Amino acid sequence: MTLFNLVSSGLSSAACPACLGTETTALREVRSDAAAQHFVLREIDESRHNALRSHIERLWGGPSCNLRSCAACGFVYCDPYVAGDARFYELAYPRGGYPSWRWEFGLALRAIPEHGSDAWLLEIGAGDGAFIKHVVPAVLPSANVMCLEYSVVGRAAVSARGVRCLASDVRDLATDEYAGVFDLVCMFQVLEHMDRLDVLFDHLSVITRPGASLFISVPNPERIAFNERHGGLVDMPPNHIGRWTRKSLEAVARRHRWTLVMHAVEPQRAASKLIGRDGLAVYRYLRGRQRSGSLPNRIERVRSILLRRLFQAALIGAHTIAALPLVGALRAPSLGATQCAQLRRS
Repeated sequence: MTLFNLVSSGLSSAACPACLGTETTALREVRSDAAAQHFVLREIDESRHNALRSHIERLWGGPSCNLRSCAACGFVYCDPYVAGDARFYELAYPRGGYPSWRWEFGLALRAIPEHGSDAWLLEIGAGDGAFIKHVVPAVLPSANVMCLEYSVVGRAAVSARGVRCLASDVRDLATDEYAGVFDLVCMFQVLEHMDRLDVLFDHLSVITRPGASLFISVPNPERIAFNERHGGLVDMPPNHIGRWTRKSLEAVARRHRWTLVMHAVEPQRAASKLIGRDGLAVYRYLRGRQRSGSLPNRIERVRSILLRRLFQAALIGAHTIAALPLVGALRAPSLGATQCAQLRRS
């Protein structure tokens, strides 16, 4: 069975979650078994793979979902537009990992002084506090910062810095306690995982002050499309359920008293796009290992960690050589891995 099954490309009356446009095109169907194989190889852990497939079907209400594209704003989204829940992430990512630095951190850090030394900041999905450690105490006091994070390990790391950290969805924050509190809200690599967008942005408007800044970073859809066209890892729901464009961010922001004041794509060298940890060579290997019986799939089953890593490195090296003709295309500034937007509340 192929990873995706193509479906009808006819227009649908289903509204786009971002701009509410009604001209949307079905791109392809994603089956639950392919989605489960993306996150947990059947050949490595069949029990967890089967549990994940069953749970994905419960989220979707059936064995498949469709990817759709909006003609008005370019938003590509999962239909049904349902986010992965705690159980999904428990099964799909049993071992978490957090980057120590992101390009978008620098953009947000430079904007904090605009709101004064007594500003209040909320980070949604704080991980292990990689961003917060650059904020507290150098830029803001710990008493002026709050984080939301589900991971027990992540919350412990944030709390160790003296920052209040709640295991809560931002949409559930009590409005009587937090109305008009925050001057800055940061959502780094979070929005692409979230559904109920109007509830989210309504609540963000309630808990922030006029003039507040909202920093959102999400994967760059042009980079995703490039990787997928050239054999790289596929962007898979229900982990990522929406591919945001500048137009789609502007559309949802406009409905909820937010204005886009900055939008940028991460500057990256072609070498990083090819051989970095999210580079095309690595992503080709990761996509290949999902095919039962393939060489990378067999490599993943090698019990010796040392041998497995040697084989992985050799095959990724081969993918690197094979992808060298794409280096020219990878030099395009529009193919950075991440895009970041700053929204201002009216």
